[in-house]
Amino acid sequence: MRKTGHRLLVTVASIMVVLQTFATCVFGQTSEPSSFYTFVTVDVPLPDGQLGFTTLADVNEEGQITGGFTSSLLGPYGFLLNIRKKVSSTEIRCPGKDVIGTEPQSINRHGEIAGFASVIVERIKIPQSPSKIVITKISGFFRDRTGQCTIIDFPGANLTEAIGVNDDGQVVGDYRDANGIFHGFFWDAGQFLTIDVPFPEARLTTPSGINNIGQIVGFYFDNNVTESFPNGHDRGFLYDNGIFTSFDFPDAVATFPVDLNDNGQIVGIFATDTDSTGRSFLLDAGRFTTFDVPFSGVVATQVSGINNRGQIVGRYITSNPGDLVNPFPSHGFVATPNVNSPLVANFTTTTGTL
Repeated sequence: MRKTGHRLLVTVASIMVVLQTFATCVFGQTSEPSSFYTFVTVDVPLPDGQLGFTTLADVNEEGQITGGFTSSLLGPYGFLLNIRKKVSSTEIRCPGKDVIGTEPQSINRHGEIAGFASVIVERIKIPQSPSKIVITKISGFFRDRTGQCTIIDFPGANLTEAIGVNDDGQVVGDYRDANGIFHGFFWDAGQFLTIDVPFPEARLTTPSGINNIGQIVGFYFDNNVTESFPNGHDRGFLYDNGIFTSFDFPDAVATFPVDLNDNGQIVGIFATDTDSTGRSFLLDAGRFTTFDVPFSGVVATQVSGINNRGQIVGRYITSNPGDLVNPFPSHGFVATPNVNSPLVANFTTTTGTL
């Protein structure tokens, strides 16, 4: 990873707590009163101090948050911060001369992190400056509570992505085989299992989250190939006690579940024919609810993680057409159910079903 020689700070000015509510739309059922959340904006500045490049990947019950940046100038670059105890952040590194960057995807209650790592597989000398070029590949990584990293490569795969982790350190993700086909995997202390959804129309499988009960959520591509969806349409799945269940956000052309907690609540992203940019959803006890950051000027909300307290993290995107470098700033957010929210009881007592 590139040495930056700087200390990342989440300044008081860049953390904005907004007491707002947003209306939710319940599909297929009678609409209920809006759910109450406190939204916190989290902007981690780039080395040069710029804001608007932050995305939050996941949050645990201890208030630890992991995430990264959308700026291509930094390459893969992950951070860890704790908004309860301090506002400084720590760069996530995997020691080793061949690991040049990390992209955290999830964190468990022990502070263990799973994600992607950019790993050098070949160095080629050339006569002119910079005298060599490097060939890299994407591998998964697991960072334990002591900060030690394990690189995860599915045997024979040319790409491995670690995406979800539970409190037992079990990891799920996907890998690409020699034929270019993506399969899901389950990893536990160095042992792999392949996960392919058993649906006859399924083409590719990507698990994205695993909870402490052993439930796994993710998405797959079906065989409904169109010009707009050359790999097929994206559909959600839940694995629970040996049974795979497929699900879709109502009237969506693409459904991407990204995480779930121990109460079975699932968060994800969906797209419709009229809104291809994607919106976010919460699935609780069989009920879909749209989830949007309620700030003015927001053009898209992308959720990425949910913990057992019901806190949801992700990023929201605004429009700034006058900035040619970053016309769509990305800001991280943390959404916490308020005490009076009906969802607080749901997050602590119910088990979601489809």
